[in-house]
Amino acid sequence: MNNRKRQIIQACIKLFSEKGFVETSIQEIIEEAKISKGTFYNYFPSKKDCLIAILDIGRKETTVRKVKAITGKEKNDKSVLAAQLIATMQVNHEHNLLPIFESILHSGDKDLKRLVDQNLLQEIDWTARRLLDVYGTKLVPYHYDASILLFGMMHQMFHIGKLINYPRGNAMEFITFALDQLDAITPTLISSQKTMLGPTFEEFINENIEARVIDKEELLKQLHGFKSYLKDLSNQQQEYIAYLIEELERDTPRYHVINAVAFQFYNSFRDTPHAPEAIEITNQLWQLSKNNS
Repeated sequence: MNNRKRQIIQACIKLFSEKGFVETSIQEIIEEAKISKGTFYNYFPSKKDCLIAILDIGRKETTVRKVKAITGKEKNDKSVLAAQLIATMQVNHEHNLLPIFESILHSGDKDLKRLVDQNLLQEIDWTARRLLDVYGTKLVPYHYDASILLFGMMHQMFHIGKLINYPRGNAMEFITFALDQLDAITPTLISSQKTMLGPTFEEFINENIEARVIDKEELLKQLHGFKSYLKDLSNQQQEYIAYLIEELERDTPRYHVINAVAFQFYNSFRDTPHAPEAIEITNQLWQLSKNNS
């Protein structure tokens, strides 16, 4: 992502969070970003496309943090799951996304609301699958109900905690408390052999959220382009890029190795201006590995 595009996105985040998405005009974005109208349209056909880019950045940053939280840890460790769940909240807070979500949900625009709803649905779906790592496959087919109950508990804890200005509470404490309650809920779900929204939710997810398909050749092109664009690469950065390119060019790439190296690749660019594109590439590498596992 070049500086001009980043400049536009930052202007959009500021205005969307302060004024609301619907209330913000393209002219205001142009003035805030200090660019021409032509420059804006070179990058985004509409302010909605800028919003989509903002949501995409948040989603990718969240994925990176989730992978970082679980790297080298046991999948069934509840503290790891808690760290992954808080990653979404941290990203939303750091990018000031919550006011944007709220303005969209109150805008009455069904298409925009669906964009925000997709984020929530994907997070519940991801959490349901992670609960199987923690509680085992015996939780099938109740894992979606368990995930929905977990999100309900967390949401109300955060809401009431904020309402009463709870002095000792923080996000991790609320998440850990909700997960502890799930320990008591899951045996009941399994023993009763009853589900509520789970099957309907899973069917809805399968019909409405498309699995992202990553093209290996396109990813290779992006890696080559990323390498040629950068002027001053450290030896470490050069080695990671060269290794990933070499591995992807194999007839049968070793995706388990790519998965591990991808995080180190991202980490080497984490505190640089090139972090956004490194996050994008890392997410695609992980998705490609997942699709081929």
